[in-house]
Amino acid sequence: MMKKISVIMFAFLAIAGIISCEDNDSEEFTINTAPSGEVMLSPDVVNFEVTETNGNTLAERFVWNDLEMEVPVQVNYELQMDVENGDFSAPQVIGSTTENNLAILYSTLNNAATQLGGEHATPGNYSIRLVASVADPAVEPVISNIVNAIITPFSAYPFTDLYLVGAATAPGWNNDNDNPALYRDPANDNVFYYSGYFVGDAFKILTSPGFWQPQYGESNGAVGLNDGAGSDPGVFSIPADGYYDFTIDITGVTNSSQGSSSFSIAPNANGASATTYTTVGIIGDGTPTGWGSDTDMVQSTFDPHKWSITNVSLISGFMKFRANDDWAVNWGSDTELTGQGTQDGPNIPVEPGTYDIYFNDLDGRYILIPVR
Repeated sequence: MMKKISVIMFAFLAIAGIISCEDNDSEEFTINTAPSGEVMLSPDVVNFEVTETNGNTLAERFVWNDLEMEVPVQVNYELQMDVENGDFSAPQVIGSTTENNLAILYSTLNNAATQLGGEHATPGNYSIRLVASVADPAVEPVISNIVNAIITPFSAYPFTDLYLVGAATAPGWNNDNDNPALYRDPANDNVFYYSGYFVGDAFKILTSPGFWQPQYGESNGAVGLNDGAGSDPGVFSIPADGYYDFTIDITGVTNSSQGSSSFSIAPNANGASATTYTTVGIIGDGTPTGWGSDTDMVQSTFDPHKWSITNVSLISGFMKFRANDDWAVNWGSDTELTGQGTQDGPNIPVEPGTYDIYFNDLDGRYILIPVR
């Protein structure tokens, strides 16, 4: 009898234990992870100038105090950047960590500033802040003070530009004399064009006014190069005074190889009789005077169909070329930096920056070269 009672009591206790466990499993426990205090970011003010060579070096190590939590929990810190007085609705994230400091490179600041509309070699004002957060979405992030930053971005220019030099051309054999630029093909970075007036003599091609190398010239019926570590190539020759179309393809050219390069020089039948204009200017919301008036270019005294303007500041927008401050003759295209404009063509897109601009009214070709 006692044995039977013991078994019944054991079963009762076991059932009670199961019920008790089920009750405990249904209870909800809330851990309060609310932060206390604030996060202070330093330094207060910073000034950075990004150059071609300092991109991979340390710009600044930002530091802050640890965010205090009521219970131990991992805190993630995100460093954000926006334009000055921006609302950080779409910030650039320049780094994140769980530590209380973060080393930032010049290249990181440069990329962020560029994405926020920064212009090459133009100081801009930005705001940097720290956002501290935890994994629990119910916990509001803590935002630091604002650090005021002045950043001067550097924009790498991926293209090679070519310029005329030689007795057959306007600057003569002076390598720093307003040397005319060739017009790069918008679809092929290695192909360039120049239609215009030449004297019956010789010329070569330079990549940087003021420097004799790199230098392109004729080599075994193709194009040769001296990049500074080789020998100068031969000259390109013009048979007689007149208008010519010059095309050059520098694909694969090195000091020791002509690659698949080529060039051609052919008479231009229309140059001598082509219309000449009193003025040619740029106009558009990307130009200094907007769509209301032209910014006039300078006409070459050597070839009346060549126009240029140097150190002109453009903003994000569009532009066109037009003659005689009127829309009767205008040129436009849809390719940025270089292309071939046509009568009543589309608006030319432009990005912020300072440029030297060259235009040829014989064929509508143009090129915008950033001032480095």
